[in-house]
Amino acid sequence: MYKTSQPAKLFILSALFLFCFISLSAAGPWQTYTNTSHVFDIVTQGDKLLFSSWGGVVEITAPDDNTSITHWEQTNSWNTGNGLPNNDIRHLESMENVSALWLGSELAGISIISPKGIQALDESMGLPSNRVRKMIEAGDRILIATSSGLAEYYYLPGVSFPLMLHRYNRQNTGGALLSDELTGMTLTKNNYLWLCSSAGLNYVHLDSLAIDSAWKSLSTPQIWGVSPKLEMNDNHIALGTGQAIYLHSIDPYQTGWTTLMAGVQLKDDIISTFALDANDDLWVAYGAWDEDRMLYTAPDSLQAILSRVEADGTTRHYDFGEDGLGHHCISCILCKDGNVYLGSWGDGVYRLEGEEWNSFKPNGIGFPKVTQIAVDANSAVWFSNGNYAAGPTRKSSLGVCRWQNGKWDTFNVSNSPLHSDNILAVNVDSRNRKWFGAWDVSADQSPSTWSNGLTIWDEEEDSWAHMSISGKRFWNAETGSWGDFVPGLPRLMGAVIPYIGMDLYGNIFVAGSGSGFTILDPNDQHIENLIVSPLNRQWVNYMYHSGRQYFFGSRNDRGLAIWNQDSIPRTGDDAHWVIPPFAELTNRAGEIHGVVTVESPYEGLQHWIAASSGLFMWDEVNWYQYDTAIKRYRYNTLTGEWDRNLLYYVDEERLFGAERTVPTCIFKDPFERIWIGTLENGFSMYDPVKERFTNYTPANSPLLSAHITALGYEPTQGLLLIGTPDGLNTFEIGKTIKTPSELTTLKAYPNPFYPGQGNTVQIINEPSGEMPVGTRGCRIYDSSGSLVAKLKENSFFRFEWDGKNRAGNYCASGVYFFVIATEDKEVGRGKIMLIRKD
Repeated sequence: MYKTSQPAKLFILSALFLFCFISLSAAGPWQTYTNTSHVFDIVTQGDKLLFSSWGGVVEITAPDDNTSITHWEQTNSWNTGNGLPNNDIRHLESMENVSALWLGSELAGISIISPKGIQALDESMGLPSNRVRKMIEAGDRILIATSSGLAEYYYLPGVSFPLMLHRYNRQNTGGALLSDELTGMTLTKNNYLWLCSSAGLNYVHLDSLAIDSAWKSLSTPQIWGVSPKLEMNDNHIALGTGQAIYLHSIDPYQTGWTTLMAGVQLKDDIISTFALDANDDLWVAYGAWDEDRMLYTAPDSLQAILSRVEADGTTRHYDFGEDGLGHHCISCILCKDGNVYLGSWGDGVYRLEGEEWNSFKPNGIGFPKVTQIAVDANSAVWFSNGNYAAGPTRKSSLGVCRWQNGKWDTFNVSNSPLHSDNILAVNVDSRNRKWFGAWDVSADQSPSTWSNGLTIWDEEEDSWAHMSISGKRFWNAETGSWGDFVPGLPRLMGAVIPYIGMDLYGNIFVAGSGSGFTILDPNDQHIENLIVSPLNRQWVNYMYHSGRQYFFGSRNDRGLAIWNQDSIPRTGDDAHWVIPPFAELTNRAGEIHGVVTVESPYEGLQHWIAASSGLFMWDEVNWYQYDTAIKRYRYNTLTGEWDRNLLYYVDEERLFGAERTVPTCIFKDPFERIWIGTLENGFSMYDPVKERFTNYTPANSPLLSAHITALGYEPTQGLLLIGTPDGLNTFEIGKTIKTPSELTTLKAYPNPFYPGQGNTVQIINEPSGEMPVGTRGCRIYDSSGSLVAKLKENSFFRFEWDGKNRAGNYCASGVYFFVIATEDKEVGRGKIMLIRKD
């Protein structure tokens, strides 16, 4: 194999260093996309509505008083990408006296958002528990109910951080507080603080918190064994206990409860949330919360999503889909200033406007966890959200999402012919059809609406097909149901689909865990049922075609198997299989996460493999392993040991930022750079030209999570797509597709420009940011009209100038002029002020 000599290698490094530096330094701002349509809590601040979710907090603002909430504008958001320690925000409270928004999380305590920025308040600062149940502003004090008792804070004049005043629990109240595991809290207008737990109901006057004997308990209906909730208005407190709600006067010394029971005033189902409005009308929603899976479920027999019980006993039930309501359970209710707001678990927020419920659904990804990423021929990006499980799982099993031209759409079994919500695999074939594969092994654990196998959507024809081990059938749009399986059409080998691969010839490889691969041609004709003979269990989960070999990966099987020939692999033909000669890629406990192929300018062809056991490279002669301590090891087939091959230079950035973690995914961008996601420390970029790693972590970037689940590329905006368990980050790395634009407003920045300081001046075409199709180049002239430099477009379709002339020398300080011309004879001009500091 041809190897570049060391002098030639140094020359290439010198010649291409500038391009590599520019392509990275020119990368634009990061963007963050979380799922905020699953709502935990709602508060108002003037003309603003804020709601929390498992994807952070969103602020929307009414353009004017008469505008429907549907047309409100998103004006702010907070998540782990811009400062929050955790996205799972269960409770909100607007603290008017200190002009701050307090965010209570399930696992990370409290975040305080104020004009001074974001502050954290957690167990290390005196909070009884990081599991926050409720927060209330009471004059100059702030009360916080947690899973380990009550905390009281206050602000000292001149001090911008809240100070601990007291903590109250069962022990230090002499047993007066019935339980430390608080589930609800409210403060009535007569200044009685009410606290509830599964042990009962406490009340105490706000002025007497420090007096043990002032803490009282109120005899309540049966609430043991449930997690009761509290709500109130000016007249009543409401205690919710699962399938009943009890009303009591805000005066604790009055006797008697008013009971509203399931099957009488209320629907006969679990209550998800409730609220009292100013007219003493009670609003009740239904659905059982599953904390392990983080979802609300309602039985198929339940028709009502919401009930309104008026003060005179009149009851109105709202069915799913009625009067503007969707088909997701209601998770919270806010009655404020004559308005009723609903937070839904999947549809954003509603407001009752007249007799209709109108909604604001955030334009964002439809789920937190990204599993796989694919891009279609129209540059739409598809994201899957499945998991290795039969039924719904935590933050997963919510269908697939499409992102195109800034708009998000979610597809699931309730709004499309998609056969399952647990979509683990997604890919796009040579005909631009979308393939969705489900992991579904047990009908007993899966919802009745789910099926196994895969769905194929032909978007142009708007036709849907479902393929499984039973064969192939088609969706009937008129009846809204699947037809019978058509005799004679291909069927899959396996029911559970962890991966759908495409080779360079358009053939489709459908992985069936435990059964091998079903291979179809571009017209869905059956080619082969492939048994990958080196794998013992056929627990296949990955396929990649380099153009020279086919790589097959497994999960909890015999690692990696390579078909070392560019021909369709055949069952029973074992002559072409190659197995790595070391345990790290043949370990049954491991998992193959991906393979990419690059052409190194020094070492020729390289196949990079990301596995749960590490990062490896095969040049078709030797095997290498990249590490954090030694840059590269080479496997010695004689000794069966890993020998040191390359060392890191002093101060050289190391793989994974020198942190001990493992790869989770790998991706090659159009510019021959390799991006490797990790389990615990963000991702690393490897540049084969510079032979250097660059690391991105939550500490040095707006990453939502240190765990990277998937990587991809969007060509029209030049975005690296970074999937995490908490949403999506994007990062500009260079474009491959020019979008139509005209030569309009040219802008150079920075301007003035100081050359020789490691940066360049960029010339962009606003508002698109890129030059039109057919741009011929850019010429730089000095003040005398002499040509100084000729520039070509970079990977962002912009022009960059390093301040040097055609001879490679830095230009003198002064005013320089740039001229850009297109094939359509458009001409644009501008000025650059260059200042030399030496």
